[in-house]
Order: sequence, then C-alpha cells, then structure tokens
Amino acid sequence: MTPTIPETSTSLVLEAFKQPLSIKSTPITTPTPTGTALVRILSTTIRPHSRAGFAGNQVLPFPVPYTPGNSAVARVLDVGADAVSLQPGQLVWVDGFVVARDDPVGTQILLGLSDFGGKKQAKLFKAWPGVWADVAQVPLENCVPLNETILCDQMGYSPADLEYIERLAIANAGVKAAHLAPGQTVVVCPATGHYSGAVAELAAQLGCRVIALTRSVTKLEPLTSRHPRILPVELTGDVARDTAAIRALCPGGGAADALIDMSPGEATANPTHLYSGLASLRNHGRAVFLGALRDVTIPYMSLMVRNINVRGQFMYSRDQLGDVIRLIESGVVKLGREAGHEVVQGGFKLAEWEEAVRVAEEATFWGRQTLFLP
Repeated sequence: MTPTIPETSTSLVLEAFKQPLSIKSTPITTPTPTGTALVRILSTTIRPHSRAGFAGNQVLPFPVPYTPGNSAVARVLDVGADAVSLQPGQLVWVDGFVVARDDPVGTQILLGLSDFGGKKQAKLFKAWPGVWADVAQVPLENCVPLNETILCDQMGYSPADLEYIERLAIANAGVKAAHLAPGQTVVVCPATGHYSGAVAELAAQLGCRVIALTRSVTKLEPLTSRHPRILPVELTGDVARDTAAIRALCPGGGAADALIDMSPGEATANPTHLYSGLASLRNHGRAVFLGALRDVTIPYMSLMVRNINVRGQFMYSRDQLGDVIRLIESGVVKLGREAGHEVVQGGFKLAEWEEAVRVAEEATFWGRQTLFLP
C-alpha cells in the first residue's frame, strides 16, 4: 500500500546559539524533487554533545539556523522521478554521511551535524537539513534499504534497535582499515564509549581477540560479560607497565596485529594509552586512527623500524555500509537487548527535546542510545 504523504512536516530548529530549539511546521512540496527521497523518521540519534553544541561549544562546527539530526531509520513516503530501485513503503537507514554529487571526494558533510567550516561544505549542509523531524527530505542515494522481513518480522528488531547501524558503520570502517582477520589480535583504545565499544564488539563477533584499554575495568563489564574474546586492560598511565599488560594478553605473550584508536579530543593532553598501544604492535602491524586527538607526537623511529602501517580513517564507503547491514541480516552481528544495547528511557518525542538532550549528555557508555522516536 502506498504511504500517505502528509501536508506538513514538523522539525526541531536551532535559530541561534544559546537559544532553545523551536518546533517548526513546514509545508511538504510535491512532487518530490529529482535526486530526493521523502521519508517518515522512525528513530534518530541524539548525541551526547548536542546540548553543548547548541550553547556554542561545538565539538564539530556548524552554522545556525539549522535542523540537527545526523542519521535515522525511516520509511520511504515518496521518491524523485529519477529513482529506479527505491520504492515508497520501503524501510531504510538514512546515512548521515553526505557527499557532493559533483565533488564527492572534496566536499563532504555530516548531515545535521557539521559542515566542517568549509565554504562548499556550508552550501551542501544548507541544502540538506537534518532529520530531527517527523518527515524529511534526504538524498536519494543516502537511503540504504533494509530487509524488513528478516530484520523486523523474523529477528524482531525495532527501528530503535536498527539505528545502532550508525555506530557499527563507523566501527566497521576501522576494522576494514586495520585489515583484521578472524584469529588476529587487535588493541582498541579506549573501549568504553559509543564508537570504541562498537569497534570492540564488532571485532569480537568477527572472530578477533580484542584487547580493550580502559581506565576502569568495571565500565567494560557489559562488554566483557557478553564477549569472551574481549579482554580488558586497566590502564595505569605508565607506558612501559601498560605495554607489558597488553603484551601479556597477546597469544604467547607476543604482540598485537593491529591497533584501532578511538580517543576523544579530551585525551590529547595525556595520550599514554596510545603510546602503549603502538608499542604493543608486532613488526608489520597496523595502526588506525579513528578518533579525535589533536596535535600529539608519535614514536616515529620505533614505527619506522618495525614497518608499522599507520593510517587515518574518516567515516566509511557505501560498500562497507552494505557489509555491516549484511552482517546484521545474516545474524553474525547482533543488535538490541540480546546484544546489550539499551534505548535510554525508551526514547523521546520531538516535543521532549529538552529532557532528551539532557539525558543524552550523560548516556555516554557503550551500548546506550538516546533516540527521538517521532
């Protein structure tokens, strides 16, 4: 049955920094423009740093006014005339990593999150408002079909469960960049956050031994209790001592195959965990930087003589995104309560935005999702 297209959409808008969000109603124009999908938002993420950003303390730059909201699980209401595959009624994941169609390598934004301060990026950012809305227009190519029969009818996942795809997509990019294979050992540092925890759980489910670095082993228990391949190391801040603790968990007391660093910017002042992780790598090991450290020094000579491959990884490719969804649909990677994932307070309505962003600010540990369910 063809979905009914409403006459208006309701969205949250930040008009100016240090001002409350406003709820705005906008007429929906038809026909849906070429290159566009009109979708009904079923679940969308609220990030922990949202409230700080609205106050002008952005982790990533964005202009105002704007509608926040970076990714979503949604149902297609209508598509532009150029759509050849996507159909009204389909369940999709709206990918928040948007690239310019005429400059896909040079101009990239995070939908409803950041334009990275560039002139061309700002133009693209303005063209595509975020998805903190009940109905949104999004780029056609950013609608990734989900097999509703398998995921919802057979596996019992809800739209809220499926929004976790966003974290796993980023995690998978790191796993791919590290060229991990089953049976290999990877150091993940730190491993208690939203994305670092997703790296650890994904690598473990793909058959890797995961050495998870943390300041508190207790905070890792939700992960280690579900995944016996995840082995914790509680950091002391002493590089030599922590390196020895990591190596003691490697097969034969040897060295790790890879390191995936997911450090937040706040760790820049004292990145001893990074130095311990790098020191634990075997010759010809791999290090992937997926975090937000600023200007840190690295042990150049040590990395060079051990032939360590060091690379940065920002976001993911469409093929990698498809890989994640297939892993979920095949049952290799789990979601929802079975996986230890929690939707904080069951989710929020758009009108509850004030409480939602406050709660999200505290829900920073692995597996916790704060969501709008419009």
